[in-house]
Amino acid sequence: MKSDEFLKCVKNIGINSLKGKYVLMERPIQQKFKNLKINGLGFDIQQYEIIGVGNLSMMSCNSPFFQMLTYIITPYYKDIPLFSSDFILKGDKHDVINEIYSTVYNKDDEIYKEYIEKIKDNMNSCKLTDNENKSSWYDEWRPTFVNKTGSEADDEIIVNLFKRNIELLIELEQKSKFIDNVDTRVEKHKVITQYVNNLVEKGGISTDMFKAVIGADETKKLFNTILFGNDCFKPFY
Repeated sequence: MKSDEFLKCVKNIGINSLKGKYVLMERPIQQKFKNLKINGLGFDIQQYEIIGVGNLSMMSCNSPFFQMLTYIITPYYKDIPLFSSDFILKGDKHDVINEIYSTVYNKDDEIYKEYIEKIKDNMNSCKLTDNENKSSWYDEWRPTFVNKTGSEADDEIIVNLFKRNIELLIELEQKSKFIDNVDTRVEKHKVITQYVNNLVEKGGISTDMFKAVIGADETKKLFNTILFGNDCFKPFY
């Protein structure tokens, strides 16, 4: 697929897979983040509330020499993990990163453990070439991930990996109990907030890029209000 067709395909899968099970409510993006530019590249940002589940954010860039899409599901109403995906296209080099982050308060839950193994199996089924991975603070948060590189000829493999991961996450969500206790909701929110705060403070590749351009405070606002939605899903006031 051509780069713009590939990004459109991935975006449609990301949206339509959720629309098949949930109502999506699009949220307005703050003006200061609407036309965000990083190193001269313009980014388009969208945010949705997945009713009864949590936050969905998508951030994309489509320039003549570089295309990318970030897709993040952050659940708040059930104790299930965060799912983050990045697709980075430079010419015929197509990179894919799919990650599960254990933003859960009960890692011993049997359904959670069962689906982590299923998602691991799906990740391991992707036989593309591994990109270099350096040890980082978030390794303890990340029970499974792929960071692979392929070409345009591998787009079907990349798309199927992403689609199946979303399907498994939806299955896990459907089988998990709704958090109907305020104290537990607060605990869940605190775990996610701890992860997001660590991401801003300790950094990551894309996080460091944001911090260098818009500063740590604005990066934290972007993450808390849009990309992960912490401020939108507070169970306390």
